[in-house]
Amino acid sequence: MVRYIAGMSALVVGLTAVGCSSSPSKGNPADGGGTGGAAAGTGTGGAAAGTGTGTGSGGTGGLVGGKLGTTQCSDGLDNDNDGKIDLADPECVSPLDNDESSFATGIPGDNVDACKQDCFFDGNSGMGNDGCEWQLKCDPSNVGAGSAARCPYDPNFKMCPTTQSAKCINNCRAITPNGCDCFGCCVVPGVNHPIRLEPSCDSTKFNDPAVCPVCTQQTSCMRTCGACQLCIGKTTLDSSCTTTTTDGGGAPTPTCETGQIACGTDNSVCPQGTACVTGCCVPWIF
Repeated sequence: MVRYIAGMSALVVGLTAVGCSSSPSKGNPADGGGTGGAAAGTGTGGAAAGTGTGTGSGGTGGLVGGKLGTTQCSDGLDNDNDGKIDLADPECVSPLDNDESSFATGIPGDNVDACKQDCFFDGNSGMGNDGCEWQLKCDPSNVGAGSAARCPYDPNFKMCPTTQSAKCINNCRAITPNGCDCFGCCVVPGVNHPIRLEPSCDSTKFNDPAVCPVCTQQTSCMRTCGACQLCIGKTTLDSSCTTTTTDGGGAPTPTCETGQIACGTDNSVCPQGTACVTGCCVPWIF
């Protein structure tokens, strides 16, 4: 199972703003010159308007925020009309996520075999590039709810790894949200058991095991949720956490690993080659 759109890493590493030109435009209509602006103007105005040799206000403008993408969790829109946009929406766990309304992947044809799991968060299907493998029949908490209807726990199933490979841990754990294991089984504040992220589940149903099924976390490949970290189902921090100003007057900021930038829910602050995942700019290697 995967959570993100395959091959969309370019959203994180390539979508930067293009600024407007400030050099004078004269003579070439394509550059906003000629005998008038494209909309209105006289003389040799710019593409929008101008007089004489003014630069005008036309040209190729950058995207607001600098890193808007095409997925529902990166496009700057409130796609599910809940008043929350992109990473501020609790169902968005990455800018590559293409479904704001639930924990569905948003990928047509995904989860052909929902029982066999690879890295839930790497943006593609199959274990080839992540080295992760898990079967829902191995989970003693799996009663067959949701997408696991045809593969409830089977104590006689033989292919149940007791630990994940070093490749899985090195590749998938790095991009796994706080509070989750590498297969989308997450501890959510206010719920007394881990839940499995899947299409039937959203943040209003965390306590309903029929749609947000109970699961067992694979501790060999997971990330815990600390008191001063953002996690699935946790979008605010305690006031005791470190603030953005030395006098304590700013908002608390998430605790991140050494070298990572705290982004909160704003992917635009993350450098190229990283993505904002549960409050921190993490390296995106897929």
